[in-house]
Amino acid sequence: MRAEYDAIIVGMGSAGGIIAEQLTKAGAHVLALEKGPDYTQEDFMVKQDELRYYQRGAIVAGVNVDPVTWRPNESSTARVLPWSAGTLGTDEPLYGLPSIGTGGGTLHWGCAAYRFREADFRMRSAIAERFGEAALPEGSSLADWPISYADLEPYYERVEQEQGLSGRAGNVGGVLQEGGNPFDPPRERDYPMPPVAQGPGDVPWVAATERLGLHPFRQPLAINSEEYRGRPACVNCGFCHGFPCHVKAKSTTQVTSVPAAKATGNLELRARSRVLRINRSPDGREVRGVTYVDALGETHDVFSNTVVLTAYALENVRLMLISGINSNGQVGQHFMTHNFGWFTSVLPEVTNPFMGTFNASSAIDDYTSELVPDNDLGVLWGSPIISVTGDLQPIEAYHNMNPGVAKFGLEFKHWMRDKYRHMHRMYSQTTNFPYARHYADLDPVVKDRWGQPALRITHDWEDHDANSVTLMGRYKERIAKEMGATEYWMDSPRPPYHLSTHDVGVHRMGLDPATSVTNVYGEVHECRGLFAVGGGQFVSYGGYNPNQTVQALAYLSAEGLLASNGLRLASSTPMVA
Repeated sequence: MRAEYDAIIVGMGSAGGIIAEQLTKAGAHVLALEKGPDYTQEDFMVKQDELRYYQRGAIVAGVNVDPVTWRPNESSTARVLPWSAGTLGTDEPLYGLPSIGTGGGTLHWGCAAYRFREADFRMRSAIAERFGEAALPEGSSLADWPISYADLEPYYERVEQEQGLSGRAGNVGGVLQEGGNPFDPPRERDYPMPPVAQGPGDVPWVAATERLGLHPFRQPLAINSEEYRGRPACVNCGFCHGFPCHVKAKSTTQVTSVPAAKATGNLELRARSRVLRINRSPDGREVRGVTYVDALGETHDVFSNTVVLTAYALENVRLMLISGINSNGQVGQHFMTHNFGWFTSVLPEVTNPFMGTFNASSAIDDYTSELVPDNDLGVLWGSPIISVTGDLQPIEAYHNMNPGVAKFGLEFKHWMRDKYRHMHRMYSQTTNFPYARHYADLDPVVKDRWGQPALRITHDWEDHDANSVTLMGRYKERIAKEMGATEYWMDSPRPPYHLSTHDVGVHRMGLDPATSVTNVYGEVHECRGLFAVGGGQFVSYGGYNPNQTVQALAYLSAEGLLASNGLRLASSTPMVA
């Protein structure tokens, strides 16, 4: 056991696994601290268990260990959020937070792997240019990113090639590709694998959108459609979103980057090790290591001049706040999440939604980002509309059935018998602008089992959020009618959930240390050698899933670490496109 390490990584999930792999391959001696288990593939060999994973949240943190509280505004009392689906039959919403253990959120994710659009990196400017400065949301802290799509494009490609993504590119080198997304930003290479097998419910959806003059494309997924780098293709078991993969077809760092880092001999991974605080030099300006508690309850200090926080964005923030890192008041600010606007239909065709992966389907970008049509609701930014065809097992179907039908008795039995195998779902991911009134801080009352404050979220849905869901719902309804849906229903534009595993923005990157938390490489302005990498760095949030951008930022941060003296980044100057 070493006394001091070249780097300490906190959290071995989506970003942490990648950074560990890059640093250890370069010869750095790295200590990784993971509060969950260090999983082996044998842990997941029997995993088609909806009760264990969907209902009881076997691989997610429990509220008794990692409480999070929520309130809609500062005049309300915060309450502890439930983190599992709860007792069968309850209407209590599921508050999703990522899995814990090696692989983190990539253990349970549905594997939708989108690059952000070019306009998503300059959202504030794009809105002002189209609608005028006066149209910008009053009181919003919306800003442009300090980097562009062109800056991040090489790192997006690394995610696709090294982690393994399937899909069909729409724009390679500025040339549109047949069968791809015609609205794609340009890229250098196609995906390394073709799309996964298409789910049966997606066929009528694609036909309907084409009849409406829209442009469906197969979703890019971090799932093997064929053998790739020694991992097999997806077997379409139907237990994907919310479940670990029993054949290693899902791209999770637990089967990609973490084993590669271990193979170097330079990684020491301590599982079930919970970091309690970040330690700094007496003047607070440089990091010195961390204090953690192990599975036996023993407390340890470990030392390094480079500490990389790669836990979930909210946990990164909690650690910084507990450690007194927030001199500019920006840590925890600019909270953003997604509103999904779930829309469910019953189709004439048999869709067998229990078969195949969650996103073995298509999407349209006709209404995405800056392409949002002119509208009477004042919606300034659009979203993709995504077809969902698989991974709907019976218990989840129960929670997603028509709300006008009784969930017990003969009516329930007949509905499930006649309608379940015909269900089809759509969702969007509408923009949630950042505001000063949406933030994360430490709860003054609720504490975890180690006596540390829980994280508190202050957030409510704004009018623009609700109007965005309503607008996208109009388009979904047109598609459902075109498919001949016999019945359909949509979630409220102001849903009860406020956490989603898509929570970002709370340790924003920027050039000005007065208005941001990190530089573009993730180094915290306030503390040299401390990095906070992941979705917390996002400056604005479009309609795409965050994980591919999280992983692209991880590759960028690792490159910056290795280019710096002693693994410490010397400059916060941004890259130039």
